[in-house]
Amino acid sequence: MTQLCCGLDIGSTNLKAVLVDTEGRVRWAKAVATPRIEDGIGPATSAEDLLRSAEDLIVEGWREVGEGLPLRAVATAGVGEDGLPLTGDLVPVATAVPWFDERARAEAGELARGDAASERLGLHIDRFRTVAKWLWLSRHRPQDIADGRIWIALTDYPAVAWSGTPFVSETLAARTAAYDVYGRNWHAPMLEAAKAPRLPPVVPAGTVVGTMRPGRLRRTGAADAETVVVAGGHDHPVAASYIRRFEPDAVVDSMGTAEVVYGEAEPGAVRPLDPRLAFSVPVLGSPGLSCLGVFELASALAPYRSGVHGDLVSALLSGETPKPVPAPAKRSLVGQDAVLPSASNRNAALVATQEAVRGTIRRSASLIEAVGATGDVYTTGGWSRSDRFLQMRADMFGRTIHRFDENELTGAGAALIAWAAISPRGLSALARPAVRSFAPATATNVS
Repeated sequence: MTQLCCGLDIGSTNLKAVLVDTEGRVRWAKAVATPRIEDGIGPATSAEDLLRSAEDLIVEGWREVGEGLPLRAVATAGVGEDGLPLTGDLVPVATAVPWFDERARAEAGELARGDAASERLGLHIDRFRTVAKWLWLSRHRPQDIADGRIWIALTDYPAVAWSGTPFVSETLAARTAAYDVYGRNWHAPMLEAAKAPRLPPVVPAGTVVGTMRPGRLRRTGAADAETVVVAGGHDHPVAASYIRRFEPDAVVDSMGTAEVVYGEAEPGAVRPLDPRLAFSVPVLGSPGLSCLGVFELASALAPYRSGVHGDLVSALLSGETPKPVPAPAKRSLVGQDAVLPSASNRNAALVATQEAVRGTIRRSASLIEAVGATGDVYTTGGWSRSDRFLQMRADMFGRTIHRFDENELTGAGAALIAWAAISPRGLSALARPAVRSFAPATATNVS
């Protein structure tokens, strides 16, 4: 009978549960929409609804492939900036404001201009950072903070609820813009400036935070009193950790709604901030820094995915090729919305789309260079499933791009973090997934 660990992937759009066996193979995975409610200003997340949906998924998967054996361990990974206050009994006081909500724009500007902003925080402060939301809450919903005894990251909430132990995963602490990624501790000046709530201990990924308390997972048999609850962390680094278990020096290019390039570097001097980059701690606890380069890939291509000609990006990546146009005409299309100059000319619209896609590839190449890691490039995420897109990237990068034959890298990465916490020697027997490689200007290879 096969023992399993569970990795939970809490995304902005989808919530996924992934069950992984002792060899690291994904035995079951399923996604549902991340539950959302309205809080009077915009979308928000009820932590209780999130936990209920997560447990629904876990129980469903366990009943299908668990063979009656309780899960050995569980870890969570997901969105980096969302959080919420809890009572002393770990009951949510308020909903979590999602990272993409822009209500804290003024507070972000104030903090970014203030004396507490520092290169030691590893990233620029903008409206998406947790510190901006803290300051906004202190001004507009102070009772939410006053009624809570402690603040936790939304991604950590299921593990906190299951174990009864409040904590913050270190790669999530680094996303708040209040954590010194060089000293690996909270940055007191920013905590004060942002009017931060009380925070629990910070723990690295792979820390055992407890065992499963009585509750639904134990009542159903999916877990028992010996099921271990393990800290996970930020989704992109956790996904990268899956690949780096097989390729320790890999540069991981995660192409979802946002493109995030992940690499790691040796310890060194404090680095100047770059608006394209976010410095953090290595997800699996090694010394030095990790570097995440971010580019809003989906939004850059959004204008070319609707209009009179439909989704031209999908058409291009599915094999439709525009007829050549003179260079001056091509230049006139670059940077324009494909629909506006091309309402009656599909070929011109497709040329504009092709140039927009190539523009994103040039941005990606610049991002990989800025991250500074020098290993082979491995890609993941929804956009990586297009062979033609990867071939275009390999041709323009002038280097080979590799893709693991595994789509659920965040959930699988979290599950392997859970496995490593309870059986580190067991990871030496991991089954390496198939890898497909895209070399510049050649046919693809499978290895």
